[in-house]
Amino acid sequence: MRSSYDRSHRKMNDGRSRPLRIGALCLLLASCLFLVDCRHPMTRGGWSRRWGPMVPHHSFPGDCGVCHLPKGWTVMREDFAFDHEKETGRPLNGAHAQAACLRCHNDRGPVKIYVERGCGGCHVDPHKESLGMVCTDCHNEDIWEPVGMIADHSRTRFPLTSAHAITPCDACHTRAPVGDYRGTPVECQFCHQKDAARAFPNHVINGWVRNCERCHTPENWSTPGFNHDAFPLLGGHSGLNCTQCHAGGRVQGTPNDCFSCHQNDYVNAPNHVANGYSTDCTLCHNIFAWR
Repeated sequence: MRSSYDRSHRKMNDGRSRPLRIGALCLLLASCLFLVDCRHPMTRGGWSRRWGPMVPHHSFPGDCGVCHLPKGWTVMREDFAFDHEKETGRPLNGAHAQAACLRCHNDRGPVKIYVERGCGGCHVDPHKESLGMVCTDCHNEDIWEPVGMIADHSRTRFPLTSAHAITPCDACHTRAPVGDYRGTPVECQFCHQKDAARAFPNHVINGWVRNCERCHTPENWSTPGFNHDAFPLLGGHSGLNCTQCHAGGRVQGTPNDCFSCHQNDYVNAPNHVANGYSTDCTLCHNIFAWR
């Protein structure tokens, strides 16, 4: 009988206390919601597709309206301002002044640790320390692209002039993406193999695969400066397309006597063959007036 009574009494008490427990639970939940209502999952850390790891907000002001707008958690107040130098002792200059807060303040750890490491705390060194640890030797806070490299390059065995001065580093330093600038050749043909392969006249069959500077300059690669002194291009010979004398683009072995190029003119001219005129065209003609 006692057991039956105890069970009955327990059920009665449970029925009376259940509303109390539910009420207490609701009150607890309300309190939690009040405390973290607008703090989003970032109160526990989280992930943003745009920003990556999020910094926990547990140390931030409870008034989310200081930074955010009610219409959207990702919308910041236009008048939001934070004096970084005054509040942290570290000014944000150049591009750093435009960087999103979460680029530095995220869940990787206390930002102080990364600041103490200097530039390398945030910027992974693609050069793998091969260029030293002082990033400011080549970079500044305004633009990450290297500055002053033209002047610095003049102290190497290959000063950068003309077109070379505006050429991207990795066009010559093929291992630049992994931070290796050593051992880069300075001879033209190593960078300009493709140019030589598709150049006209055919550079390969003529053996023009080295010493590009004989004909080309850094000022204008496409304008040849070929020394044609062995056969000066004067009078009617000036302005001719190379192939009119150099068939197939082959230069080596091209004869320089008139008849070799003007045989058809000799045959088609009146009475030249019939009268047995000399094939030495210079007896009657010159390079300025063929008639």
